[in-house]
Amino acid sequence: MSRWQRFLLQFAFVVLSGMCASGVALSAHPPGKPPKAGAVWRLHRHVEPREGAFTVLLPEGWIFEGGVVRLNPASGPMNSVGAKIEFAEKKDSAGTVMMHWLPNISYKDPRLVPGFQVGSNYMGMIVVPLMDAQSFLAQFVFPRQRPQAQHVEVVDHKPLSKLAQEYQQKAGPGLSRRFDAAMLTVTYDEGGVHYKEQMAAVIELIEGPTGWWTNHDTLMVRAPAAEFERMRPLFSAIQESIEGNPQWVAAENRGAAQRAHNALDTQRQLQEQQHQIVENRRKANAEIRHEHWLDITGQEEYVNPHTGKVELESNQWKNRWQSSNGDVVLSNDPNYDPNFDPSAAHTDYKRSGVRPR
Repeated sequence: MSRWQRFLLQFAFVVLSGMCASGVALSAHPPGKPPKAGAVWRLHRHVEPREGAFTVLLPEGWIFEGGVVRLNPASGPMNSVGAKIEFAEKKDSAGTVMMHWLPNISYKDPRLVPGFQVGSNYMGMIVVPLMDAQSFLAQFVFPRQRPQAQHVEVVDHKPLSKLAQEYQQKAGPGLSRRFDAAMLTVTYDEGGVHYKEQMAAVIELIEGPTGWWTNHDTLMVRAPAAEFERMRPLFSAIQESIEGNPQWVAAENRGAAQRAHNALDTQRQLQEQQHQIVENRRKANAEIRHEHWLDITGQEEYVNPHTGKVELESNQWKNRWQSSNGDVVLSNDPNYDPNFDPSAAHTDYKRSGVRPR
């Protein structure tokens, strides 16, 4: 089982997971010679800057933005009891190639709070009509994240039924909940560039009088349309590399529990129900998240030659090496060996084999 599968960093709507440090070789070149410019991606382990909540691979020269977000509890408890995570990795300041992880936010369906207008605040939740996953991505996420987009065209959309079913099965006892999941692919023009962008999300509805709903696992990845498929293996390597800090998670659990304890009695019951949901999800969501990504992009399981542990990587690479400190080199060139590459950082790379079936 990979680190991604073993560890979930999703307390109070946190979306995180993990693997190891790496560099990615994207084209062939003879051994003993440095690669051509742009032929190799070198990725370095980057620490979340605000609270050290997690680490993630960041391509050399790229920009990291965001991290842990804490909402003002004065607005209400429902989205402020626990930390949120929102961050992006961008090739440049314009984000011409980027991955953006959006926070999990709870909303209140206005049908269950008469007198509250859409857009108003109800116990820290924005009052917004319930949406299915595809509508949430198309009507809520994309317009807010890409307000300058023009000539928008939906080129693919599909439900992620298996993912929704797994959420449903692993939700655990408690309030009645139902789930919907979807993926949406669009093309559009922005700033003189024609982009392709893929988005995915899970929507959870708490049924009954509570009537709140929450987005989970909301991820956006984009690149110029002509480059998108070439960038997909890099997106996969970054996604699988997120690794949570157990000390941060423990402290966050303790802090959230204390904040919930200090809340008003009328709010505490709802908070405790939400904590129950989050705890059940925390225990089961590692497997769900793994299936989520496998549903979008092909993966393979490799055996780390230094530790013997099984780790996930894109199945688009024929050759994979790892150094003793966790750096990874991926290549489709059968003649390339990073131990003979003068530009490589280490000389103790060993080939990672595919996990025996």
